[in-house]
Amino acid sequence: MSSVSIVLRKELRELLAAKGTLLTGIALALFFGVMYSLKLGSVGSLSLEQSLGSLLFFLTTTLGVFMGYTFTSQVFLREKMDGVIETLLCSPVTLRGIWLGKTLAVTLVAVVLAIGSGVLTAVVAGYRAGSLALPEAAVVFHVVVVVPMIVACLVGGLGFAQLLLGMKENRIIGLALFIPIFAALYGIGYSSTGSFVAGWLHVGLLGLGAAAVLAGLGYASLRLNKERIVTTLS
Repeated sequence: MSSVSIVLRKELRELLAAKGTLLTGIALALFFGVMYSLKLGSVGSLSLEQSLGSLLFFLTTTLGVFMGYTFTSQVFLREKMDGVIETLLCSPVTLRGIWLGKTLAVTLVAVVLAIGSGVLTAVVAGYRAGSLALPEAAVVFHVVVVVPMIVACLVGGLGFAQLLLGMKENRIIGLALFIPIFAALYGIGYSSTGSFVAGWLHVGLLGLGAAAVLAGLGYASLRLNKERIVTTLS
């Protein structure tokens, strides 16, 4: 079993064991899934399917990012505060393996909740309309493929910073990210009911951008330094 899979399994167990954080994530997914589905309908020149696709495009992306942001602190920063990271640093697992395993674990949980919220939105919207409402193929591809990449970018980048920076710097970064992400999550219900129609061009550009960021993070992870991390623990 590779070092990455060992870290991945460990972090998944701990995330699922953190009942308070997990239940909060589930509650948010249910809340936004139901709330925004009640706003759906044919808007202007948009059909129900187009309105649903537009909403899912924004909702799954922003909710996935928000969940990723929430769980990243649990996995990266809390272990530094509790001193658990010191034990990991003494293990044979490489720093890159630690970072990648943690990033994959958080991304998996965040994406499952985001997609679950999207499915709930589609089910409730279809039930209210009296017919099955399905988004276009580009939106489905975005939700299944691109959203996990975007979430991994946020989790990987934030986790990288939380490993290398001190507590004060991480608190500043966390606050700077929380406000715009949370504001975007609440603003989706308004921005997604206009004339925007998510297509392959939007999905492709986001996917290429996320792939480029992930490649950069993968290269940067090779430069993680144990001594640098240890000096930020105090």
